[in-house]
Amino acid sequence: MRIGIVGAGALGSVLGGLLFEAGHELVLVERDAAEVQIVSEQGLWLEGVSGERLLSPKIVSPHAPAIEADLVLVLVKSYDTSAAVSQVRDILSEDGVVLTLQNGIGNFETLDEAFPGRVLLGTTTIGAMTLGRGRFRHTGFGQTHLGEPDGSIRERTRAVAAALEGMNAGPVHVVENAVGSVWSKLIINAAVNAPATLLRVRNGDLPAGDAGHALIHAIVEECLRVVRGKGITLIVDDPEARVIEVCQGTAGNLNSMFQDILAGRDTEIDYINGAIAREAAALGIQAEVNRTLALLIKSLEATVHKRVADKT
Repeated sequence: MRIGIVGAGALGSVLGGLLFEAGHELVLVERDAAEVQIVSEQGLWLEGVSGERLLSPKIVSPHAPAIEADLVLVLVKSYDTSAAVSQVRDILSEDGVVLTLQNGIGNFETLDEAFPGRVLLGTTTIGAMTLGRGRFRHTGFGQTHLGEPDGSIRERTRAVAAALEGMNAGPVHVVENAVGSVWSKLIINAAVNAPATLLRVRNGDLPAGDAGHALIHAIVEECLRVVRGKGITLIVDDPEARVIEVCQGTAGNLNSMFQDILAGRDTEIDYINGAIAREAAALGIQAEVNRTLALLIKSLEATVHKRVADKT
């Protein structure tokens, strides 16, 4: 399969490396010119749970000649999705499909407006971490769920799943409730990322005490009120218990939002807790915990270079 990946960050580069190893014709599209130069000249270094190796996938800057892709994976940060539309258009074949595995909500809607009827959505728990330009760590195998927005199971969906299954990075599930899958992961991200970032702790430390459990409970309850208000069915029976399981299963991890703050990058808070607060307001529902978390993270972003005797 001819596959394009828009966004050669941690997850994009790890998935790109794995898909390249699986024998697909692959191109990475990355706007960081220095990243493109390094990977083009020195290769892509991957280490971690799938081993250590140097790979040589094709990588290009946006709008450079590439391929006509059967599948384009969009893995940019959520705030860059609109800008990525033109990059997807440059490499997507006439009958190709787009798959978003991004965090948060709103990405599918942006892509579907540009490529109506051609966008799949899903989630993945495959772990990835940036070590430096051209250097990435595959931090964990994980499950990937993907499907059609209308719940149908189509041949194109199975073909995409088969390509991803070939990475041998964890099970890939074609689901009838892809929207519910996205919202289920949204709740996990909402309950883990912002609190752990603000507390400056690893995932496993978040629910260590009664206060941590109470905070998780408050966030999840607000999310569930929004879910019920929108008529969405989740893919997990007990989201709060699932949050605790994720914290325990990734106990030593610094979540992606925390990594963004440490690196001085903008976070995806507007598409996670901020999105929950906006959806709640549209429904006439209170979501003050999520709203406050979003404001705190935005304030943290705004003052990242003004820490007093503290680089974090």
